[in-house]
Amino acid sequence: LYEMIFSAVKPLALKAAVLLNLPDIIATRGNGGPLSAEQIAFHIAAANSSSTGNSHVDVGYLYRILRFLASYGVFAEQEEADQPDDAETKKIKFGLTGISKLLVHGGNGQSRGPVLLLIANNVLLEAFQHLHESVLEGCYTFNKAHGMDLWEYLANNLEFNKIFNEAMATNTRSVMASVAKMYEDGFKSMATLVDVGGGMGSALSIIVKEHSHIRGINLDLPHVIATASITGVEHMEGNMFEHIPSADAVMMKWILHDWADEECVNCREEATTQRSEGKVLVVSSCCGDKSEACRAIGLLYDISMMVTHWWKNER
Repeated sequence: LYEMIFSAVKPLALKAAVLLNLPDIIATRGNGGPLSAEQIAFHIAAANSSSTGNSHVDVGYLYRILRFLASYGVFAEQEEADQPDDAETKKIKFGLTGISKLLVHGGNGQSRGPVLLLIANNVLLEAFQHLHESVLEGCYTFNKAHGMDLWEYLANNLEFNKIFNEAMATNTRSVMASVAKMYEDGFKSMATLVDVGGGMGSALSIIVKEHSHIRGINLDLPHVIATASITGVEHMEGNMFEHIPSADAVMMKWILHDWADEECVNCREEATTQRSEGKVLVVSSCCGDKSEACRAIGLLYDISMMVTHWWKNER
């Protein structure tokens, strides 16, 4: 029980590590090896001094965060060499593990850091404070916390909109390379593809790179398209419930779970209008996987969607 009670500490400590660039510092400054808290603190201070003029770093607090995350496998602990056997306190260095490697930026767009920064953002955490009220009142918890729904909030808060879109783009990159290869024959047969609710255009970009003959059209709301800078695809402002441009195929990736069944049917009908022989590609996840690990992840998504979306359930 206490493990569950205090489990909220984990993503917030992980968020601190990402904001302090700890995985990147170890990856780039450790030459492939571990670093002590003092060494990491030196590089944090240097980065802060050049950007903010503040070079103060509390090594004690830093060590405790590293030690905590290492206990959950985020970092690897390694005793420093050449220490006396009878040393009262062993000096420890911290290295990367499979988990923390997924948080290294490295310029390849593969870091899962943006997803963490979204989930651990105060905007979503405030909505979770009203979770019990959704049972008592049948209310929309995000609306309860912020006085508007998620899409309205994104349209009116550019900073959170950026965090949200970067997280969605990160999730996209983690799966779309596989999708582009798995559906290779299907993509070869189409000349135009519309990604409905395509965000920054990341999914289309990956597909077009693999299949350069495709004209990719990224359709999303104006406040999303305003920040979409990915090249190689066409960015188009629009509302998927009102009009979807004609194309050989329409792709809906992780958007149907944002809406109630009736709205999903309406969107699908709009997608099939004027393309009787065209294709509608749906990329999504579901809660029905029987494996324990996948089911647990699916249920985490389910609760998250219940907090952020009105229709209340993951499929």
